[in-house]
Amino acid sequence: MQRCTESFTIWRNGAPVAFVAGQLVDDKHPILKTHRHLFAEPQATRPVGGAEPLRGTEQATADPGTARTLTPPSASASAPFDPAEHNAKEVLAYLDTATEEEALRVLDAEAGADTPRAGITKVRDKVLADARERDAGPAE
Repeated sequence: MQRCTESFTIWRNGAPVAFVAGQLVDDKHPILKTHRHLFAEPQATRPVGGAEPLRGTEQATADPGTARTLTPPSASASAPFDPAEHNAKEVLAYLDTATEEEALRVLDAEAGADTPRAGITKVRDKVLADARERDAGPAE
């Protein structure tokens, strides 16, 4: 990695590209071929007050390129899940984990909306059957 030592702007393909002092770029970034004099190795220093030195950035996943599993929003006692505040994909993801009682509440709210979404209302019976199955637990 290289750290920009002073801010500057270049023009690429008719558009400005700005680099800001302190910005990090990869060692293979093409800007280093023409403007290496404006970059230096980053130095991890101990800030005033004795705080910990800078550390590397954590990866978002165990392995780069690995798909992450997103957790759908959960209902809380103070703010129940409101399907009107979410897109259809998020509502369906939430319903995939909801209990039968919660699924029924959310589906009724969706059906009572000014413009209920067909993608959600048409799968009502399947969503409720799946929720019933989840509530019953694993078959023995």
